[in-house]
Amino acid sequence: MNEKFYVTDCEGPLSINDNAYEISDYFIPEGGELFSILSNYDDMLVEKNIEGYLAGSTLKLILPFFKAYGLTEKDLVEFSEDNINMVDGAYKMINYVQDIMPVYIVSTSYNQYIKALCDKTGFCYENTYSTQLELDKFKISDEEQESILSIRENILFDYGFDNIHKQFSEIISKMQINNLIESVTPVGGVGKRNAILDIINKNDYEPSNLMYSGDSITDCEALEYAKDNEGISISFNGNIHSISSASISITSTNNLILALIADIFKNKSTEGVYDFISSYNDNPLDSILSYFKNDEITQDLLLSKPSIDLITEKNVNELNEKSKEIRNKVRGQKIGNLG
Repeated sequence: MNEKFYVTDCEGPLSINDNAYEISDYFIPEGGELFSILSNYDDMLVEKNIEGYLAGSTLKLILPFFKAYGLTEKDLVEFSEDNINMVDGAYKMINYVQDIMPVYIVSTSYNQYIKALCDKTGFCYENTYSTQLELDKFKISDEEQESILSIRENILFDYGFDNIHKQFSEIISKMQINNLIESVTPVGGVGKRNAILDIINKNDYEPSNLMYSGDSITDCEALEYAKDNEGISISFNGNIHSISSASISITSTNNLILALIADIFKNKSTEGVYDFISSYNDNPLDSILSYFKNDEITQDLLLSKPSIDLITEKNVNELNEKSKEIRNKVRGQKIGNLG
């Protein structure tokens, strides 16, 4: 099928949330710091290229601490429903793109958050992939609860790689609550690429007709897949990991630029998008007016002044510095610094 389709990460390109971080920060004492430490540990494990290890596994590692502090799935749902914050322009962007091509969300976030986001935005939950979590299915004994609380203090005191690795590989791995960790398969890294392959197989799409946007280490394989198959691969307010894997870097406080890119991709394919980017960097006003006919979105684009760059081996670090400023402005420095 020669139909263009858009697959996007959720947290970053669509919402400013890091739901798992925010849950940790709200329900666990010093939970935001704990989550950040575990996220850094997760990134280091990904960089070690351990076979079978999935990016985004912070969402598994934090779970014993959720149980130790008595969190339930109801808590996750209610917190998520009350704390959905979208990137400026996101509602208008997603509605516009859904009118011109099929759209899918592939997110490392817990399914409870993605369901809450779909309920709020009207996005079709059946067109999403996320990390499935059955938190209530698992119990924690008083003895293990006490141990996990002690391990929380230990990690906050010594957040070196070796100490954290010891806590998980030698202590938590021998607990019953480790079954909860093992029950979860994060949709990150290879998991996101596999989700894209599932979308392609179910709908008979051509890989070259894929537009993908992401912003973090969990998006690398998906971004590389889109790039390698000559689709559109966009790091949106991305960190160094996503920029290194994508072909296009966009920084903006408003994500309506993604609607314009999708429109051009639908009508003029990948080559047309690259032509637009070249034209845009010479004269943003004329190029937007020439390529796009939606007056309402055009006005917002001209006000937000997005930056669009083709990524090369030589400009990755420069683009990372440019993106970091906007990323932290949009999502806040604590979330912006997460991998």
